[in-house]
Amino acid sequence: MHTPLPRSLRWLWIPLLLSLLLGGCFLPKLPQETPELPDLPELPNLPDIPPISELPDLLDELGLPDLSGIANLPGLEDLPSLATPEGAIAFAGPTERRIDVGQAIPGTDIQLVAVSEEGAEFQIAGLRSLRTVGDSLDYDGPWPGAQDVTYNLRLRIYRLGTDHVRVAGVHRVEIRGIQPTLGPVSLEGGNQLLLPYSGQAQVGETLKGLTYGYRGLGDRGAELFNLPEGEYPFRKTGDSIVWTGLLRPDIPVRYSLRVAHYTESTLRVVGTVKLRLP
Repeated sequence: MHTPLPRSLRWLWIPLLLSLLLGGCFLPKLPQETPELPDLPELPNLPDIPPISELPDLLDELGLPDLSGIANLPGLEDLPSLATPEGAIAFAGPTERRIDVGQAIPGTDIQLVAVSEEGAEFQIAGLRSLRTVGDSLDYDGPWPGAQDVTYNLRLRIYRLGTDHVRVAGVHRVEIRGIQPTLGPVSLEGGNQLLLPYSGQAQVGETLKGLTYGYRGLGDRGAELFNLPEGEYPFRKTGDSIVWTGLLRPDIPVRYSLRVAHYTESTLRVVGTVKLRLP
């Protein structure tokens, strides 16, 4: 078998990450100005979840501030329960963003028109909607300009500035007709989404959304296959796996993963996926 990494490393398993990020207490008071977001806090000690060993912290990789004090923050259970069809892949996780006046939330028909003492004025599906702190912004529908891509969004406004708002919640993107192809790509431009990824492969199978697969337990750890020629194929718990390429011809992606656990029959990985949409 294998030897876990020292417990001095920080780690975060995705369910605990979501639980930490999406908890809530009381609605915050409405500030006159939007202060700079605080530095990300040190995470508290988290209990062991065998057989997951210690992994690097995903919070920083997702680029999220501490959202634990926001009331009524949507969780993954608030997203539609949708079965992913054959030949498709879905990613879901927490999100937080700033929306400036005149800006639309990417992938949606929700646009911020103005911010006043009354609240934030949005155009939603072409209709006026006045919202304030604690109000929801939801979307379910196709991603504009991308065929066979569905986007689901559940947000709450948690701060109003003079010319922008800040929102947080969860989102899900489903992409059909995937054809993973390894190779150099650019993720610049377009709309970039960063989401958690968790997957596993049995011996002889590839990880979903990638071309790398699991050959089985070797003398030096978990052995991968379909790697570029000349690349070292073995990984141990906590080791990184990076895959860059096309999820399908119009969608470039980059996976930044870590080995969570492996046995003679199964490889489990966690990490993040960054993808570019129109």
